Amino acid sequence: MNGGHTPGYLLAQIESALCRAFPSKTKLAMMLQHQFSKNLEEVARGENFTEIVYKVVQYFQTRNRLKKLINKALKENPDNPELKAINEKYKITISLVKLLRPLEKNFINQMQQAYQACCPDKLWEDWEDELPDSLAEIIGNLDDIPQPNDDEKPIVKFVARLFKTGDIPEKTAKELKQWITENANNPSDVLSPSNSDSQNHQQQNLDAQPYLLVKLYSSKQYQQQRQPSYLVSAWFIPDINNYNYLLNHENCKFLQTPPADGESEQDIFYIEDLPKLIDFFLDQLIHYSREYYRQPILVFFLPYQLLLNYEIEKFEIQDDDNLPIPIGSEYCVIFRSVKRLKNYRHQSQWLRKWKHIQNSNKTICLNNFAFSNFEDWQELYAYVKQNDAIGLKLHQPPCDQILKVIDRTAIPVTLWLRQNNFTTINCQQALEQLLNCQINQLPEKVKEQRLQAFPKGNKQEHIGHHLALLWEDPDLLPPQINYTTL
Repeated sequence: MNGGHTPGYLLAQIESALCRAFPSKTKLAMMLQHQFSKNLEEVARGENFTEIVYKVVQYFQTRNRLKKLINKALKENPDNPELKAINEKYKITISLVKLLRPLEKNFINQMQQAYQACCPDKLWEDWEDELPDSLAEIIGNLDDIPQPNDDEKPIVKFVARLFKTGDIPEKTAKELKQWITENANNPSDVLSPSNSDSQNHQQQNLDAQPYLLVKLYSSKQYQQQRQPSYLVSAWFIPDINNYNYLLNHENCKFLQTPPADGESEQDIFYIEDLPKLIDFFLDQLIHYSREYYRQPILVFFLPYQLLLNYEIEKFEIQDDDNLPIPIGSEYCVIFRSVKRLKNYRHQSQWLRKWKHIQNSNKTICLNNFAFSNFEDWQELYAYVKQNDAIGLKLHQPPCDQILKVIDRTAIPVTLWLRQNNFTTINCQQALEQLLNCQINQLPEKVKEQRLQAFPKGNKQEHIGHHLALLWEDPDLLPPQINYTTL
């Protein structure tokens, strides 16, 4: 077994166990001579005993022989409880590291979620807000969690949570199941859904954020018509935390469009059909209403023409009560560019900027974004490239070229006013007041502004009547499907 990836906390515990099992330089030298036929002076020298033990552990660590050191030490002192405990812990930990380390880069989010799910609430409140960002740190933190008598080890609970996400590759999932079978006190209880699991699932559903994704795309074969028509597709994501557009498509539900033929994933519609379509999609979500308690966020993937010329957030969904309420006042509505859905060559730059936003979620928008207005696209392009901007505030709708620059420079967030010819309010001051919020709160703050404007009517001046938010989250995408009609 390769001990080259032994977590630092475990190395410290091995050193402590050796110090207690062989509490003098002479006893440690005896163990090395009896079990390895080595003189202590050949292996390690130091000014004090602690330093010598540290160097002994490093000697075997660099040669990938830590397991043998622990086994031989236990053979020399077979009744020592600390050596027995470290032997068991080393076997469990290194076998798990060996399984999970190859997945760390692509599955760290799932590992963080599994870790957080099995942390006691009181401990979680005492720790820092940030989740551990490496497998070694996760395992180290799990080791610090006290284990109640007759309960499963925190590390076993972590693996069980990770196993149940369904995201892990099939081969590794089988190996993790075997690992649980070998290391859990009650493998059948860990691997099967329990009452507590159901309760936890219910709590997760309470906190789940659902999304309704609607994509409109103008197909080339319909561009010659006098009235523009669009291909429409829609999906429902019950919980964004349990969805990955590349790996687990089953957690994203494809929605039918009327008339539903049960086969086509895209149908042709006019823009005037969109309010009824949205209503039709929302009706399909009734099936999930008992499981997920928060309102879905509505995400529209649109071509430039629709982004610029149609106030989709003002479309009225009357429902069965026949109340004409704009969807932007009832739901959080955000927009996306369809250009980023397929073969987007600036993907890496987009991901980098979005990570910057995620790392700055708790900072105020005005302090974190470089917001500006530009009359021509060349000026905007030069500014964004020079300042590596991640957000824009525009006092007027962007033209087609400005939207192209936003896509070309992979800006994740853009907020603009569809109209700014106000006489009773200062639009710049109103926008700055809106942007005096945390970045992650911006979509909800825009919804609040739209709701505040709703009772005032279209004749009253309020920025909530005219807000458009481009919110380009690279992880919030429909499943990867090759559309032959694009």
